[in-house]
Amino acid sequence: MNEKKVVTVIVEGPSDENAIGGILKEFFSSEEVQFAVVHGDITSNYSTTKENVVSKVGALIETIKSKYGYNWGDFVKIIHIADTDGAFTKNCIKEAEVENIQYYEDHMEYFDIEEVEKRNAHKSEIMFKLYTTGKIRNIPYRLYFNSCNLEHVLYTCLLYT
Repeated sequence: MNEKKVVTVIVEGPSDENAIGGILKEFFSSEEVQFAVVHGDITSNYSTTKENVVSKVGALIETIKSKYGYNWGDFVKIIHIADTDGAFTKNCIKEAEVENIQYYEDHMEYFDIEEVEKRNAHKSEIMFKLYTTGKIRNIPYRLYFNSCNLEHVLYTCLLYT
């Protein structure tokens, strides 16, 4: 019997998949690579807690399993790529009249410093839980993260260099 080997890659959005999909599919050429695009950030969503985040990631894998007709034994690895969005920073948020959080090399700007600090505390707690989780549904799991937002690196920063 020919066993399928599936690597699942969880990303925040389609631009993440577009940016790294080809590279990962080439790297894992002997496995099937399936992307789970969250269309948001599971780690900063306030409905996600350190108690339920592992089951939420498991539900993403369940969706792929059902969609493509895989068995649990077909999955060999779960790779989760997330942005830290400054979640691990301290005392670097400056108040500014901006609509969205602005990221700079040495600080962030937003109109509500307390909201960003609350988001950062929540997100870092969730990311720590995921980072220390070795398996989900008995499948090896690993969280990788960008120190800032991937879109900022690939699209915004390139406009200014």
